[in-house]
Amino acid sequence: MQTRIDTDAIKRDCPLEEVATRYGVALRPVGRALVGRCPFHRDGGRPNLYVYPASRTWYCYRCAIGGDVIGFVERIEGVGFREAVARLVNGETTLPRLAAQPPKRQRIRTAQPRTLGPADRACLAAAVEFYHNQLLGDPNVLAYVTGRGIDRATIERCRVGYARDGALAGYLRWRHLPAQAAVRVGLLRSDGRDFLAGRVVVPEIRSGQPIWLIGRTTDPADDRPKYLGLPGPKPLLGWEAAAGERAVWLTEGVFDWLTLRSWDYPALALVGTHASSAALHALGRFERIYLALDDDAAGRRATAELVAFLGQRAVSVDLHGVTDVAELAARPGGRALFARVAQRAELEPAA
Repeated sequence: MQTRIDTDAIKRDCPLEEVATRYGVALRPVGRALVGRCPFHRDGGRPNLYVYPASRTWYCYRCAIGGDVIGFVERIEGVGFREAVARLVNGETTLPRLAAQPPKRQRIRTAQPRTLGPADRACLAAAVEFYHNQLLGDPNVLAYVTGRGIDRATIERCRVGYARDGALAGYLRWRHLPAQAAVRVGLLRSDGRDFLAGRVVVPEIRSGQPIWLIGRTTDPADDRPKYLGLPGPKPLLGWEAAAGERAVWLTEGVFDWLTLRSWDYPALALVGTHASSAALHALGRFERIYLALDDDAAGRRATAELVAFLGQRAVSVDLHGVTDVAELAARPGGRALFARVAQRAELEPAA
């Protein structure tokens, strides 16, 4: 005998706007609604998906479909009602508690940072602009990035930048932007220093707005962690450009991703080897996922885990003697070599 599911409690405890962002839908406020690009059709023009937090409903004015958070998950995951409820409340396997025992409130991990206010968004946008100009104006750092095989067009398209310590705070003051907002989103430390100081910075941009930044050290002798991202959930890097593709290349590192972008492959970066639950679900929209992770113990382990989760959609890619995709970028003939690797991978049966 099936037990009754308290749908009102689920809709209350799993806010629709959070679940939509988990699947890569960037939302912005318009009146009483939140508006973004619909994931159920190629929404390349004016955004058509409207989320109404007050009524906990959504509607796409292009598809002429809508519903609540459960219906959203049913449609985007291609699952039935009870499976959608299970994924919302307890993850992958456990059905929700009974209505007589309502589930404890829990937060859905999203594919972008916490909700950003206007000042937060303005500071992020200003930082990306400032860091990008800093990179273009610094011959040494620019030489480092181009020396890694990343061309100027990709640097500009992806808004790659450089964070020089102590410079951002002054720029924000000049722009009359509040330092407390920059501290809140993680751009500045409490003492006013740049959080990403001394790093090449790559933003994740959705609907023209940066939502998250990650920085990479440039000096091999630097004893700090190689990568450092802003606080908040880590998104899949490059989501907006890749989301409409049938197949995608999945990499570990920022420079792996930049390399594939410069070579015109649809690509996403995990920015590490760990794929969050949100990232795994987001990858489910692709028919094929080519796993071009690093050829080391951690990369091979992550590849095996992804194959186990993604099943027949996943294709493990053999890089033929190089550690990662970025290593090919600086090699003579590296692009042609990767093209051969890609051709073989595309002909292989899925895992």
